[in-house]
Amino acid sequence: MLADTGVIASLVDKRILKRLGRASEPPRPYMGSLDSVSGHEIRVSGVIDLPVTLGTLERALPFVVADHLLVDAILGTDSLRAFRAVIDLQEQKMTLKGTGDVIPLGATRVGKTYAASVNSAVRLEPGRQALVRSSVRGTVRNHSVVLVEGVPGSDESLRTARTLFTVADGTVFVEVCNASTEEIEIKAGTYVAAVTIVPKSAFTANVPRRDGTSRGISALLSVINGNASAKVGTVEAEMAGARDNAGEDDFEVDFQDSSLGAEQRRLFAEMLKGMRDLFVETSKKPGRTELLKFSIDTGTHLPIKQPPYRVSKAEGNVMESEIQEYLDLGLIRPSTSPCASPVLIIRKPDGGIRFCIDCRKLNAVTVKDSYPMPLIDDILDVLGNAKLFSTMDIASGYWNVPMDPDSVEKTAFSSKLGLYEWLIMPFGLCNAIPAFERLMENVLVDLKWRTCLVYLDDCVVFGDDFPTHLIRVRQVLERFRAAGFKLKMKKCY
Repeated sequence: MLADTGVIASLVDKRILKRLGRASEPPRPYMGSLDSVSGHEIRVSGVIDLPVTLGTLERALPFVVADHLLVDAILGTDSLRAFRAVIDLQEQKMTLKGTGDVIPLGATRVGKTYAASVNSAVRLEPGRQALVRSSVRGTVRNHSVVLVEGVPGSDESLRTARTLFTVADGTVFVEVCNASTEEIEIKAGTYVAAVTIVPKSAFTANVPRRDGTSRGISALLSVINGNASAKVGTVEAEMAGARDNAGEDDFEVDFQDSSLGAEQRRLFAEMLKGMRDLFVETSKKPGRTELLKFSIDTGTHLPIKQPPYRVSKAEGNVMESEIQEYLDLGLIRPSTSPCASPVLIIRKPDGGIRFCIDCRKLNAVTVKDSYPMPLIDDILDVLGNAKLFSTMDIASGYWNVPMDPDSVEKTAFSSKLGLYEWLIMPFGLCNAIPAFERLMENVLVDLKWRTCLVYLDDCVVFGDDFPTHLIRVRQVLERFRAAGFKLKMKKCY
């Protein structure tokens, strides 16, 4: 794809529509004419809306369908304006003002993208996943390695796992998951994936060149950074920009205990820097997800009310400090609730003091959630043959989950300083563990057990080789970003 500020309308080659499974869709009339650089009129068929992803933004944009373009598509000023794109010719990069995403520009070629449709109808129950045989709509050589991913703009209830696959007789197996609460029927012929050919050079060792640039595994990253309908990038420009900004960047990755080589560390660090907004230095700055509001079901039981426990002066000082910090962070607020659980001050082995809420009586009348936890033996079985591991820790995991407004008053706690209630899911509630485990597994529903394992706020990503592992880590980080989570950098390895 070419970004061109000299073109007023975005263009797409007619042949590309067939690869994207849109050839049968009639375009809207285009009321105008377009001329090429040489002055010849460009033959057009009409206008069609196509999803385009740049960085973390996706837009449905109008493209003029043209014959015999020299490139697959051209992003004109209309599309660049929609993305609020600023092009720096000297640095060979494009910045999206709304998100701060930086996209390298250049002439690196990426593989062609095709649509894939299921061969036979499939029924999927809620939360279930399946491998479905799908046909690639186009001519792809046998044994070509392709990147299989979801179709931009498709139904969110049907998720497609991003995987690498080897084409056999024009067929790939697509891993799909029903992320909704209702049964889904995937009819034969439904487009479920975009299939992009991965160049062989992506799997070669990355050898630095005399000019300081490098090729190899990073080519795979340039494919992953885009999607089926938009691919722009050059490794050299990206690396040069990273080197130029190194002195201004405080984001550091600690590879002290890592077994990765120097070049692999550099690639891994570059990927993480693109996700820097995910990481926080302290666990007291959690994210906030919109995927769950935690509720407490006590049936018809009367409100639980307990007086505050007595505390020493030193413990009272700790309590006051903690409560004030929680107020400042927006985690709690003063309460007029009929409920009250007392604060419990517990001394840690190192002599410190831990601030806890004694929720035992509230838990006793709460209807229990029976969602199962993963078995450690099952986790060990899956990890047994993997060679590379990366671990991630959600910063103050529970605090990423807001309380259901109807249950806020049940979280009220009493102290010598008064009555307060939680706005986020606090520690100590009996259903917090199953609720958070369910949330994490839903976020990673099509990745768990295959590319990663999750146990509450801890996640392990595993792989057999570096290219695959790098893709998997990025997949998981993208899911956490979309979920609104924050990760504590010091606990990620």
